[in-house]
Amino acid sequence: MPVQKLPITLIKGDKISPQTDYLDSIPENMYAVPKPIMGAAGYMLQHSGLTEYGTGSGPDRGGVWNERLQMHFRVSYTQFLVVEEDGSNLRFGNIPGTEQVSMPYSFNTQAVIGGGAFWLYDPVKGFRQILDPEIKKPIDGTWVDGYYFLTDGEYLYHTKINDEESFDPLAFATAEFSPDPTLGVGKTADDKVIVFGRYTTEFFSNVASTNFAFSRIQGRALKIGIVATHAKCELKESWYIVGSRKESDLGVHVLGVGSNKQISTRAIDRILSKYTEPELVNLSMEAVEVDSMAFIYIHLPNETLLFNETVANTSGIDNAWSILKRGTGSLPWRGINGVFDPRLGKWVFGDKIDLRLGILDPLSVDQYGEMGEWVLYTPFLYLEGLSVDSLNIEIIPGHSPSMDATLFVSMTYDGVTYGHEVTATYGAPGEYNQRYIVNRMGYVRNWAGFKLRGASRAKMAFGRGYLEVG
Repeated sequence: MPVQKLPITLIKGDKISPQTDYLDSIPENMYAVPKPIMGAAGYMLQHSGLTEYGTGSGPDRGGVWNERLQMHFRVSYTQFLVVEEDGSNLRFGNIPGTEQVSMPYSFNTQAVIGGGAFWLYDPVKGFRQILDPEIKKPIDGTWVDGYYFLTDGEYLYHTKINDEESFDPLAFATAEFSPDPTLGVGKTADDKVIVFGRYTTEFFSNVASTNFAFSRIQGRALKIGIVATHAKCELKESWYIVGSRKESDLGVHVLGVGSNKQISTRAIDRILSKYTEPELVNLSMEAVEVDSMAFIYIHLPNETLLFNETVANTSGIDNAWSILKRGTGSLPWRGINGVFDPRLGKWVFGDKIDLRLGILDPLSVDQYGEMGEWVLYTPFLYLEGLSVDSLNIEIIPGHSPSMDATLFVSMTYDGVTYGHEVTATYGAPGEYNQRYIVNRMGYVRNWAGFKLRGASRAKMAFGRGYLEVG
């Protein structure tokens, strides 16, 4: 039989789930880059690592670059940090709790909503808790039209227009579209307040009315809400959420004007379905734009999901998802609360585990020296009665200073278990003309799938691939 060349893709693979179902096998610590190269629409690139930049006082709870004050602020464990350009920091306050905080800012101050309290900072008055008795116990807030706009989960309220430290006892309202609890607030690109309930989303505009200055916008409400206070983030003037309609499963959605679109696949929905809603109370989302790519990070208790918005727009949502992890097991990626610091021209992340601050480093793939395993899968291929003579994949070798660039490839015939791993080198430093070829992989009775993995300090990329079968 003549040798045939069969193209293969690594952007996502297939697997059979315990529910006797076909699902996607999602790349781990790799993501797709949409660049036509050597006949392929793009290639797979390893996610950047974290290099230590400074230290906080514990696990990170939130961060922001304050454009007005030109300062980098964070909440690290119970302390408010002013992060200097060299990574050192000034520390203030004692913010109770361990949950994520909200950090809106105005023309004059930086706010922190955390520990059931409202805090303000400015270089003149310093960091202080606002003790107005009308504050109640806020859980989230934003700044819009000269007001700090807060919610305590039931009421909506805001500061006085001329005093950011005072609240009018009559300037209160509630969401009106549905009796579900209010979990969070935000601001839209057209300067409206967006109020997220558990099953609904409403919009308010400033009408300068007496007492409570905002009014609900009729006809703009959505019958979908968020599962937790920080299960939302804004990217390119659109809001992304983890939530659901009433009496439906959790998913990831992007909100539009009068509509919403689900962007999570069945495989992602299955991951979300492993958790009860109380287990997701600390779920958080954040948006990062780096290297002409736009990403959404979703921090779950046991996973970090990565949504590649750039690839979703060019190749569809089915090809846009990855899982980020640390080490060689399944522990979630440790970075959280990324802040782009223009003084450095880099993204700075806090840490979920300890007090480190780290730079998202495109020259590294480890996390503070700890190697991270990457995994790629192919779709199932119908190869009945054929022998796999070789597996060929385009790579970019020779650029990493590391000598541990080793790959492992294995096959599955059932979509559940993988067989013996074959080892091959990716390429030592300076070996630019290497090719990745694995020969004589064996006879296939019916169909097969392939898995590639590695754990090294060498950054790797994989392009067009094909099988030679006969």
